[in-house]
Parts: sequence; C-alpha cells; structure tokens
Amino acid sequence: MFKNDIKYLGFNDLWFIIFGIIILGFLIPIIFFGLKINDPNYSYPKEWLIACIYTASCWITDRAIMIFYRKKYPDFDMVKKRLIYVTITCIIAVLLIGFLLTPIISIFLELCNTSNIHHARPFAGPIAALTSSFFILGIYETIWYYSQLKRAIHDQELVKVAHVQSQLDGLRNQVNPHFLFNSLNTLNHIVEYENKTVAKNFINQLSKVYRYILDSREESTIILEEELDFVNAYVSIQKERFLESLKVNIDVPQQYIYKKIIPLSLQLLIENAIKHNIISTKKPLTITIDIDEQNQLIRVTNNLQKKSKVLHSTKVGLENILERYRLLSNDKSVKIEASENYFSVSIPLL
Repeated sequence: MFKNDIKYLGFNDLWFIIFGIIILGFLIPIIFFGLKINDPNYSYPKEWLIACIYTASCWITDRAIMIFYRKKYPDFDMVKKRLIYVTITCIIAVLLIGFLLTPIISIFLELCNTSNIHHARPFAGPIAALTSSFFILGIYETIWYYSQLKRAIHDQELVKVAHVQSQLDGLRNQVNPHFLFNSLNTLNHIVEYENKTVAKNFINQLSKVYRYILDSREESTIILEEELDFVNAYVSIQKERFLESLKVNIDVPQQYIYKKIIPLSLQLLIENAIKHNIISTKKPLTITIDIDEQNQLIRVTNNLQKKSKVLHSTKVGLENILERYRLLSNDKSVKIEASENYFSVSIPLL
C-alpha cells in the first residue's frame, strides 16, 4: 500500500504516519484541552489514546483524499483546483469523523469511569481536528512540491541531453558521405542537363535544410509550420534525386500549424521511410503527412516495400523521438502502426 502510493506522495510515509500520530496524540490534549500530565483529576494515558484514535482516523482519511485528488488532477495547472477540493473534502470528512467517533469515545469513557474532559472547552475538539489536519496536509504538500521540483529539474536535464543527441544525429545523418555524395551527384546532373534556375533552386533548398538544423539546435519544441517548411525543403532535395518515384503528400489543416512538435521529428521519419523502402518508377514510395484530429497527432504514413538489404541503422532517430516525447508529455505518447502494406508513426501535437 505505502510503496504503491509513493508516486502520489513523493516519499514512503509509513514511519512519518506512525511517529506523527504518536506525537500529535501527545500534544493535542495539552495544546487544545489544557490538560496536564501530572493532573490527578484525569488519566493522561487515556486522553493520549483518545487523541491518537482521532488523529489516526483524520490522518488516514486526509491521506486517502489527497491521493484521490492527485490522481484526478495530476497536472501542474490543476494545482489550485486540487487544493480547493482537498481542503473542502477534508474539512467535511474531519467533522464527520468527529461526529461519528465522539459518541463511541463517550461510551468508552463512561465504561472507564472517566469524565470526558474534552467538553471543558467549547469547540476545542473540531478546532483541534481541523488544525492538525491542515498541519498534516501542509507537510504533505511541501514534501510533494519539493519532490516534483526535483523531478522537473531532473527531467529538464534529460530533455536537454536528448535534444542535443537529436541535433547531433540530425547533423550526422545530413552530413554523412552518402547524403553529400547523392546531393552533389544530383546537383552535377542538374548543372549538366538542366538550366541554372533549377540548379539555383536545388542549392537554395539544400541551404534551407542546413540552416534549419543549425537554427533549431537550441529548441526543445518548434512550431509545426516551421517544421513543415523544413520538410518541404528536404523533400525537394530528395525529389531531385528520385523524381516521380517519390511522392510526399502533406495534408495539415490551418488550425494545427501553430501547434508544436520536437524539431527534426518529421524529417527523421521521412528519412527512415526512404532508407528502408524500395523507390523506383515501378514501385514509387508514397509518404503522407496528415492529422489525426481525434487524438491530436500528426501522422507520417508510407506504403511498405522493404529493401532486401538496408544500410546499417542504429535506430537512434525513432528511439530519440520516443524518449523526448515521454519526457515532454505525461499524457501523450508516440503511436506506431505497421501492417503488410503500410507503416505509420504518429507523434503528439504539443
């Protein structure tokens, strides 16, 4: 039970509960009811036991309520709503506990021939219960905030490391000898058989590719519109190489272009499709980029026609995308679908 709740509390609170109940059980009779340990008019151990029963009941109830609302409202922007609900629910629960336990405690005191000294001060019982509950909740919230802060700092560092790795992978994939060799061969063919306008356009698109990689190296996320502009430049280069054998269809509604994704993600998915599939006049490769509106995903799909031999791949690109989305979004993840005829990867819009 306690170990399973660590993710909602930030720590294992077993010993905190045990010692907390004992200490509050000792202090509550003295602070709120004016009882003295050496007073011969009552039995302090009985009062301590009664206070421990009240404290334990309120503590376990408050803890359960707190965990329930942390599960229901886990996001940071829901903190205010969660705290309001926790406070109201705990007040009601604590008052109900006092209402239900008081008759039982009174019967217990009568059987023990002990006067109920709790009635010496009006409203002392509810005030004690509410004060101790707020004290308990305050400690839990402080520890939770501290643990979440540490986690956020840790995740932020992991995002930075993953982002740097992604940029290095992107640069390596673009600058590797095969890419340069193919680009220069294509450019040579254009210069020899085409006109200067086509060659100039090819060089401009190649320049856009490298500029985007360098400009986005410091960003964890980027606007979808900018990524699509980069993809168009990258596809333009590839189409000079594969001509009509490569078809890329982009169907993204206007209302989604200001959403965010991680940089180079679409390019990496297109590059993977080109790398692993046959591309020829008889077997053209068709890549479609569209939106899954229901799940708020942008989807990259290609027809599947695997090569018999593929250049060695470390699969770092896709794994890096998966890891960065895991760190950036708690409730959204990358979706991968494959069949005999197609392969599809959907990445969340942030």
